[in-house]
Amino acid sequence: MKILKDKSGFTLVELLSVIVILSVVVLIATNAVIPAMDNAKKNVLAMEANTIYPAAQTLYVQENQTGSRCFSYDEIIKSGLIEKNDEAYTGSILVDATGKVTIWLSNGTNLIDGKSPDVTGEDVITSSNEASTVCGVSED
Repeated sequence: MKILKDKSGFTLVELLSVIVILSVVVLIATNAVIPAMDNAKKNVLAMEANTIYPAAQTLYVQENQTGSRCFSYDEIIKSGLIEKNDEAYTGSILVDATGKVTIWLSNGTNLIDGKSPDVTGEDVITSSNEASTVCGVSED
């Protein structure tokens, strides 16, 4: 009777080598993906700001305002002119008598601090400060 030796399988060194290689690949991928995610969040906040300012101008005209008027983010959402985003935004929008709009908007990690419309991701700063509802930044 012939005894067959089955030598199939992996050695411990081969398995550890694969684990080390996979760990390095994950580390490299993580370092590439996280900054891209941060930039995407900044761009989404900028897009939200660009959506809000026409709604604030419309609300200003509907209220027959003559001077400057500060609208909170919640006021604009409650007006029904735009739909609430899933993000937990705070902030305010100032519309002056000339129609100029200034925006303060925050999502808890990023902040638009007193910018005019046509906000881009480059206008968004990383900050844990919340944008206040009184046309400025709270000093928390």
